[in-house]
Amino acid sequence: MQCIFVLIDSRLEPQKIDIEFCCWLGEIQVPFALVFTKADKQSAPKTDANVALFKKQLSGWFEEIPPYFVTSAEKAQGKEAILQFIDEVNQDFVMPILTPKEDL
Repeated sequence: MQCIFVLIDSRLEPQKIDIEFCCWLGEIQVPFALVFTKADKQSAPKTDANVALFKKQLSGWFEEIPPYFVTSAEKAQGKEAILQFIDEVNQDFVMPILTPKEDL
């Protein structure tokens, strides 16, 4: 697994379940990026404030905040940045060599 995208509703202040999920991903060392959705449903300053709150809460658990994107499906905001990120992640992908297991 290369990276998980964690979708966060940008209209909401940080939710405990979202913070806990991100912390769990960190604990099991699964790389992830945050995707703040529905940015078009409210003002940019409100979105920015909620994103900043989320990042602040994560900063208590992580040395470095994971990559994040602010998006809107209706306006395609963030689309190019996410596609570029996926391309970069895929460039680092190495196909594991699988070997058959012996019958026990």
